Amino acid sequence: MSTTCKPTPPTEFTNVLVTAIPEKDSVTGKTKYKTTFSPESITITTNDAVINYQLVEPTPKDVKFKKMTVKPEDNDQLSVPSISKSGKIITFSDANTTKETLAISLKFSDSAGTEFVVDPDVNNDPEPQ
Repeated sequence: MSTTCKPTPPTEFTNVLVTAIPEKDSVTGKTKYKTTFSPESITITTNDAVINYQLVEPTPKDVKFKKMTVKPEDNDQLSVPSISKSGKIITFSDANTTKETLAISLKFSDSAGTEFVVDPDVNNDPEPQ
C-alpha cells in the first residue's frame, strides 16, 4: 500500500517596484520625495512567501533603502529584512499563517543626507488549512 504525498508548492515571490522622485517643497524649499509602488498594495496568500521591494528608474541612483520596521513589532509573520549591498533591494520572508495587516515602514536616504519614510501595508490572507 502506498501513500500519496502532497507536493510542496514552490516559494511565492512578490516583487514590488518602487520609485522615489525628488521634488522641492514649495514652502520650505527642502527636497521631499514622491514615492510610488507597483503594485500599490500586496496581499500574500501562500505560506512562506518572499517579498522584495526594489528601487527602479527614474529613482535617482543615490537613493537607497536604509531600514525597515514593522508594526506590530512583536509579530511572528515577517523575518528580519535584508538590504542588498547596492541598497536598491530590501527582501524579507512572510510566514503568512495569520490573517492580518502588517504596517511596514521603509526608510530611505540619499547622498545629501535626506531621509524619508513610506508606510506600505502587507496584507496576509492565508489559505484555510
